[in-house]
This record gives sequence, structure tokens and C-alpha cells, in this order.
Amino acid sequence: MTLLAALAVLVLPAPAASADLQTSIFRVQNEALSALVNIQPITESFRRGERRKQSSVGSGFLVDDQGHIVTNYHVAGRARQLLVTLSNKERVEAELVGEDPLTDLAVIKIPAEIVAEYGLKPLSFGASDDLQVGEFVVALGSPLALARTATFGIVSNTERYLPEGMSLPTGERTGEFNTWIQTDAAINPGNSGGPLIDLNGKVVGVNARGASFADNIGFAIPSTTARRVARDLIAVGEVARSYAGIRFQPLKDWEGLFKLEKGQGVLVANVEPGSPAQTAGLQAGDILLSWAGADLSARFDEELPGLYELIADTAIGEAVSLTVLRRGIEKPMPLTLTTVNTGRLQGERFEAGAWGFTVKGITDQMVFDLELTDTTGVVIEGVRVGGPAQAGRLRRGFVLLAIEGESVEDLASFEALYERLGTGADVLLTVQRHEILNYVLVQPTKGEAQ
Repeated sequence: MTLLAALAVLVLPAPAASADLQTSIFRVQNEALSALVNIQPITESFRRGERRKQSSVGSGFLVDDQGHIVTNYHVAGRARQLLVTLSNKERVEAELVGEDPLTDLAVIKIPAEIVAEYGLKPLSFGASDDLQVGEFVVALGSPLALARTATFGIVSNTERYLPEGMSLPTGERTGEFNTWIQTDAAINPGNSGGPLIDLNGKVVGVNARGASFADNIGFAIPSTTARRVARDLIAVGEVARSYAGIRFQPLKDWEGLFKLEKGQGVLVANVEPGSPAQTAGLQAGDILLSWAGADLSARFDEELPGLYELIADTAIGEAVSLTVLRRGIEKPMPLTLTTVNTGRLQGERFEAGAWGFTVKGITDQMVFDLELTDTTGVVIEGVRVGGPAQAGRLRRGFVLLAIEGESVEDLASFEALYERLGTGADVLLTVQRHEILNYVLVQPTKGEAQ
């Protein structure tokens, strides 16, 4: 009897704890659903060699009474039209306020009068830095276009590192400046842009992506990152960042080779040609010990995003003092690097309908990403199946340098040449792929200028 009584004492509190958890879930989801929206963006795709309109589904959440909504860049970025369905099922049109592909975040806006009329209550950002593994969270959104959906789980990891170089469907790279919150609360296509909230009702993350071929693994952008980006997008419509042209590698396997103390410096894995880092004299294989007087340390992959963020947050055009350790040189040496503006990641697009392909302008960032020599020319973004360009064996990724011997300097010059030659006789294109020049003859489709 004594043993049974003891067991009863141990078991009895469980239903009460379960009830408390259930009550917390009901409370936070009911409070948050007012701010949740379903987003249907109308975008343009150029990847198949022609301009096409397409529609998809994503999520977002209201962050103030002025109607600003946070979502993913891959949901609302470059959208031509944004249709937003509110929690009360009313549909309104929104405008794009700003976008930031480097963090996969965007801000859109509905009229403030709508917020007041329907009594919508915005959500507040919480502190993602305080999250703990095992903490309960709720993911809200429109998975598979099923609006007003809540899923429940725990935080599986608070600093998940996903390899740099992830690309969005629009071609931009993303995720350099943050680690990710990993959760087993279900995040499916359509959840993107919705809030990940804790049991205090605060947004601790922005749902961004699931894991292919896996169950119960999803990733959210930490609120620490989302809050800062949303603030800048609402204030000025963009996030200004410095660029240096350095790629890093953690030092965990290299400390002995360089006789470094544990946690001292970071290995320079690559210096991009023509970048501020190359101009400053930095080389691949160097150990960067300090940046603008701040000691650097990156033994593990998870520490790399913080270093990229440190560089990005440096004032644009600032002359930064570096301390570098180089093999063969006994003492650390000083260097000075002057940052530049990161600028646009991707160029504008254009459809050459009569020739059966689409192009985009080349930005400074694309030079580095695609390993080009400069911004001269335009990149072939898509080739239409069965079109004239495909017959001439033009391929996506080629850089178009000349048309009928006339140089293509940029997108504007391409458009001018296309306007003059687009529906005329056959045209000879000079294209480049991996430093090899090729010539492609295209027979235009008559009567289709664009």
C-alpha cells in the first residue's frame, strides 16, 4: 500500500501538467492567428526561355498596426502582385515594401485601415538567442495551401549550420548571416514566411524551409535576424551591407599546422578576384586574426555566419585594419581593406521572344558567384523548348558577348540590339562558356518581337 501510494503521488501531477500545456497552446495560437496571413504572390519566371506568370502560396504575419507583414523573400520577392487572405478569410491586395534575399526575408504591407477595421493584432518578436533545445514551439502558416494551420513541436537545435551557398529559386544565395532554428513542428511548402512562436506568444523564428526526404525536420530564420532585417526594410526598403570578397573555413583541423592557440583566428579559404580583399593583399591560406580591432575566432562551422555578419555590418567604404598571419612570415602583418556596397545580387531580366531565350544583366555579385571576369555581356537565363535558340544549341548559363559582331556591354545594349535585329534576318551570337568562345546562329521567329 505504501508503494502504491508513492506511485500515485508521482503519477498524479502529469494530467495537470498536460492540461497546462494544452491551455498554453490554445492561448498562444488563438492570439497569434489574428496576425497570420495567407499570401498568394503572382511572379514572373524566365527560366524556360520565355516570360511566364506563375502563382504560388506562402505565409506571413503582421508586425505592427500600420499593416507591415513579414514573410520570406522566396514567397514575396520580385512579385508583380500580392494577394493576402486575412485570418477572417477576407482577401486584400498588398504592396512589396522591401526584400532581402541574403536572409530570405521580405516585408509587404496592407492598408492600416484594414488592420483597424478588422481588429487585427500584430505579433511581437521574441529573443531567439534565449531558445533552448527541447523548448515547445508552434509553427503557423498555410502548408500545402491549407490556410490557418498550426503544428506543434520542440526546438531540435538552436544553431543549425546549413552549408553556405544555398540558392533560392530566383538564383540568389541566402543564409550566410545566420544559423537556423531546427524544429520538429511540421514545416511544409506553404508554411514559408509564417511565424514560429514560443509559449509566451512571441515570434522566435520565421519558417523558411523543410528538409527533403526527412520527417519532422524544418528550419526557421531566428527572430534576432528577422527583427533587424524587418526594421531596415520598413525604414528604407533595403538592407545596406558591406562586401569584402572573403570566404572562410573553420580552423578546427588547422590549428596545429599554424601553431595557433585554440580559438584564435579564422582560415581564409578563398579571396574572390577583383574584390576588396584581393586589392588589400589578402590571400587564400591566410589566418585572419582580427577585423577592425576585434579578435576573430571560428573553430567550427556554426561560427562562420557571425563573421560574415560582422563584415556585412561594417560601414560601407570604411578602411578596415586587418591582422593577418601567413605561413613563412613569422610575425602577424597588418593590412588595410576598404569595403564596398554589396549591391544587387541578380540583374534585371528580359525576354527575347523572337529568338527563343531570356537573359539577365550581370551584377558585381554575379561576377563572383558565376566566376566571370567582369560584368560585360548578359547571361542566358533560359532557352525555350523547341525555339530558335534551342535549335542553335544555345544553353542556359552562357554569357552573350556580341550580336552580329556588335558588343553587348550590358542589358540595355542587348535590348537595343534586339529591338533593331529581333525580327529580321538570321543573327550570329557570340557566347562564352568557361572561357571558351562559341558562335550560335539563330533564325528568328517571324512576327514575335517580344
